Amino acid sequence: MNGGTHIESVASLSNAGDPPPTGLNPSSENTKPIAFFCRAKPQGADISSLCLNHKRIFIGWPLIRKDVPSYDAGAWRKWIVDPTCPKEEWERAIADEKHHQQYNRNRNFIDEVTSGSIVVIPRPKQGAVYVGRLSGGFEIVDSPSWGDEYLKLRRDQNLNGDDSEYIADVVQGWPVKDGYKCVDLPRIPGWLRHSMFGRSTYGKFQNHPIDQKKTAYDELDRILQGTAVRIDWTLELNEIEHRLVDTLTPNAFENLVVSLLQLEHPDEIWHQTGGPGDGGIDGLGSNKEGEVVGLMQAKLSAWSVPQLGDLGHYDRRIERYAAVLILKGPDQRTDDRTKLLDLKWVAEAVRRHWCFLPQALAMRVGEIGRPHLLESNHGDY
Repeated sequence: MNGGTHIESVASLSNAGDPPPTGLNPSSENTKPIAFFCRAKPQGADISSLCLNHKRIFIGWPLIRKDVPSYDAGAWRKWIVDPTCPKEEWERAIADEKHHQQYNRNRNFIDEVTSGSIVVIPRPKQGAVYVGRLSGGFEIVDSPSWGDEYLKLRRDQNLNGDDSEYIADVVQGWPVKDGYKCVDLPRIPGWLRHSMFGRSTYGKFQNHPIDQKKTAYDELDRILQGTAVRIDWTLELNEIEHRLVDTLTPNAFENLVVSLLQLEHPDEIWHQTGGPGDGGIDGLGSNKEGEVVGLMQAKLSAWSVPQLGDLGHYDRRIERYAAVLILKGPDQRTDDRTKLLDLKWVAEAVRRHWCFLPQALAMRVGEIGRPHLLESNHGDY
């Protein structure tokens, strides 16, 4: 095993009444629990079953000590540098490490996670996530009872599981109180789902992008407690804005904007073109002769308005649309050729065209008692 084992996270620790594990940083001022996600796939192995069975969550990239000549399978604290150790000791340990940024990221993240924090393990192929609440602080487990189970799990998944050093993947982490709750993926709001399906293997959930009173922790706490939320039909603009943010994924947003542009410009023909090699263009509009008349780029969230490419040889005017649902940065300027389709524009367009949009049905946008796609006679619309 070289410098560090690539890992993610999943679950358990000492009981809440036990003394803090060796190495915890007593100077940490963070005591408020957070909400975070962890893929739980160290070095390609799906360890969700291990996390569930043993009520734990693990965080990877263990930093192996250089001054210990050989490891002891029953003494991982001796072999692994504790990420919560004093600053001076930590800086000496990572001084010559190639992946020092990842190790520092682990250390900073671990410092934020406290007992009572809520963790989510996403499993989109199962149409579900697993949600649990931590029952203690961070620790390195010297002799984990699940070590051999993890090696067998790796072998069963056609991964290298013959080297017991791989057990280092599942020795540092936290305990989960009362285990995990399986939650259907649609019950997780879109603004939380976005984070789980990016490039990061773990991370802290941010609060609601347009309603800072709605925190990720409170939302997941409500889900853990089994509190149901009823979604009624609405045409209220503010509520539509919230539902757009709460439900849409990046691809769904592209699809919705293309549909809205088609409805706004019925004489044009709009296609969704987003994908690898699209040149930054997610939607393309043409006239009946097949000539390009409009370009669209969609970003579910962005710090600034995207700049669309130039088709070059066209001498006629081509409409350019930059669609951004959540614009995080202060600069909302566009060039003279580009029209910004922001959250307000999208919400108003959905309200105008709700009776022709399948997406409106999914968000329960429309007149109460008149879900348009369930009506047998569409002539009224």
